[in-house]
Amino acid sequence: MSENNQERNPEGQLQYILRSMVAAARKNRGMITKDQLEKALAELKLSDDQMKMVEDYLKQNNIGIDEPLDAEEKLSEEEADYLKDYTEMVNAIEQPSGGELEAVEIQAMAGEKDAQSKLSEWMLPKVVDIARLYAGQGVYMEDLIGAGNEALVRGTKLLAPLEGPEEVEGALAERIMNAMEDLVAENLDEVSADQTAAEAANKVLEKADELSKLLGRKVTVEELAGEGEVTEEEIMDAIRITGNKIEALDYKTQS
Repeated sequence: MSENNQERNPEGQLQYILRSMVAAARKNRGMITKDQLEKALAELKLSDDQMKMVEDYLKQNNIGIDEPLDAEEKLSEEEADYLKDYTEMVNAIEQPSGGELEAVEIQAMAGEKDAQSKLSEWMLPKVVDIARLYAGQGVYMEDLIGAGNEALVRGTKLLAPLEGPEEVEGALAERIMNAMEDLVAENLDEVSADQTAAEAANKVLEKADELSKLLGRKVTVEELAGEGEVTEEEIMDAIRITGNKIEALDYKTQS
């Protein structure tokens, strides 16, 4: 049944494949190979224009094909300076030898706080590397790194269920990525909500202007809502969003 649904909804299948590729690429330095891309999309038989749209989608999500993108190109000067300074700071942290790292990972898994703190510090460069993958997606670099650092600190306290130290770095990296993914998703939701509110406000302005011209005067909220094309709640939201600057509306007689 799911196969039939996919056949009937190729766009949904494409979106699923693209999201899966983005998730996989972010675990591979933000890169996917041309061969992987072609194999993943082979059954959909996309046109050249559709393939260009796929490549644009990957680029917008900072995913490179055959080589990582330079995510810093999307940063403002202020963000680039912050990233440069922060990177220099974390790169100055002395990294442990393999044996020392494994010992601390085992201790952190056992709940030793000093080990968890050390592990958090040693993993800070990884937070920066992961944050680069999410650059230019509407969230400030400082906020991405902050979310990643918080997830890292929490994650070092939740290592007990892992089977061995070889799983520690991957588990922490996944927590960091999830935190940044959530932040980007929240930002997209907020942008979408703002756009929806702006569109609704524009509709109220348009309808108020039309009715005002028809009547030859300003109109009340009740009169505009009575036309049935916008609700009173939408009108009041528009008034709030525009700061009471809908010229075609008469606020003085509003109940």
